[in-house]
Amino acid sequence: MRFFALVFVLISAGSFAQSERTILYEQATEFGYRNQFEQAEQVLSLIIALNPLDTTAYFDRAIMRENLGDTLGALADLTKEIEIDAKSADNFFLRGMLYQKTKKYEQALSDFRKVNRLDGGNADAHFFAAQMYAQLNKSKRLVRKQLKACLKVNPLHEEALKMLKIIN
Repeated sequence: MRFFALVFVLISAGSFAQSERTILYEQATEFGYRNQFEQAEQVLSLIIALNPLDTTAYFDRAIMRENLGDTLGALADLTKEIEIDAKSADNFFLRGMLYQKTKKYEQALSDFRKVNRLDGGNADAHFFAAQMYAQLNKSKRLVRKQLKACLKVNPLHEEALKMLKIIN
């Protein structure tokens, strides 16, 4: 009987924690919609404190931190999220964008290439990889290869079409 009581208590505690997370997440979402990024970031930090493996909270907090101008904090959140879940192309894509913004081109290229391995159908990841190859003065062949991969996914990708004309 004690065993069943313990199981019931554990299940109840888990359900309570999940419902608390849901309530907090709704609050964070509402703050985000209102462009109250600091409040949203605080609520998301609370969710992370309650569940340090909540990848969604890390991703969303990274967005809030970037909106607050804390690019390094956003990068730290995305890096932590990638440690927890290394199979989400979105994590690598956003981190690549932030690395590009901070002029860490090698790291950005690495992340965009990872996106391409995880999700070959992401035209923008191919395009940004091409940009990083160009920024790092890599061969035009590598740049063209990424631009062609981008255009294979999205034949109307305007930036890729422009860039391909420029390098030809």
